[in-house]
Amino acid sequence: MRTNDNRSRAVLARDAALARVRRTRRWVIAGAAALTAGFAALVSAVASGVRTEASTSGSSSSAIPQLPPAANPDTLGLQGPSQSPQPDPAPEQNSQPQQNSQPAQPTPPASPPQSSPAPQSSGGGGVVSGGS
Repeated sequence: MRTNDNRSRAVLARDAALARVRRTRRWVIAGAAALTAGFAALVSAVASGVRTEASTSGSSSSAIPQLPPAANPDTLGLQGPSQSPQPDPAPEQNSQPQQNSQPAQPTPPASPPQSSPAPQSSGGGGVVSGGS
């Protein structure tokens, strides 16, 4: 009977310890969230240019600086085309075959462009666009 009594005390002690861990974890999470929110508020107040009472007492000017006038294309060095775009002339296609007095000479086939071989990578760690 003593063994069951010790076992039940061990179970109760374990349950109490787990409850303390749960409570502590909740407080740590809440504290971290509060500190994060406070830090974010501080940074947003400093970065946005919002002034506190202490910093505005020294200067009485609260005028917003004016932007310069908009620039025109000439001052930026931009100019329009000298001539409007024209469509490419379409090749004429006749339904009748051409009859030339000279026999047509075949044109030599164009050689494919020479490309350099791809470099060999060791390890297969190449960069792929869009990959994660």
